[in-house]
Amino acid sequence: MHVGFILTKTPSEEGFNTFLKFLKIYLGNTEVSIYLIGNGVYCFRSGHYVSEIIIEMLNDPNNSINMYVCRDDLKARGLTVDVFVNNVEQFITYDELVRDIMENIDQVLSF
Repeated sequence: MHVGFILTKTPSEEGFNTFLKFLKIYLGNTEVSIYLIGNGVYCFRSGHYVSEIIIEMLNDPNNSINMYVCRDDLKARGLTVDVFVNNVEQFITYDELVRDIMENIDQVLSF
């Protein structure tokens, strides 16, 4: 099974903590894709305390995690992809996000 998480919350919002709890449930059992959109682009920046949790998860060989970020949302917030932890891929439009989810994801959770 392939689970997709659409993350629109900043690390300071309660929805982000709920996301982390759900992520831990699925890790090790299924392939996971994380899509950072809207304010979710503030997550997983290099040097941010929350990023350390995710880096540990990414480095675990038992976990299969793909991470994506919306370039337009980065641009709107004055960020670039190089502020993120390694292995974050960009998608340019929401059309690409929808296409990827429809073609590859079995279950989607949004926070």
